Amino acid sequence: MTAKIVPFPLQTENPWEEIDRYIRAYLAEITTDRDFINDVGNRMSHFIENYASKSFEPTFNLIVPPNLSREQADALLMSLEKGVQATAAEVQDMVRNIIIERLHLEIEIYTSQKNIKYRLC
Repeated sequence: MTAKIVPFPLQTENPWEEIDRYIRAYLAEITTDRDFINDVGNRMSHFIENYASKSFEPTFNLIVPPNLSREQADALLMSLEKGVQATAAEVQDMVRNIIIERLHLEIEIYTSQKNIKYRLC
């Protein structure tokens, strides 16, 4: 029997580039004004690059008793993994909400400077 090699797709795109595309698509739903889309999109890209793309990697310095049984160690590890996953999900939600709030602020700034109105989706 020969081995079957399954190539995994390479991730060629940064996740923040995908967010940038979504932001620009959202802006295009509001208006066809290219200046609006480019200005707000560029400001959001700058914001995401400088503030929202920071990685969050918690570190723990846990002192584990040397006499832990294998079951206790496995339970501790599973508990830590669940806690880290829950924390990561909360951080992602928080960052997403911050990006959305910032997007609405950038739209408001742009429209007030240009004295125009757009209906947000």
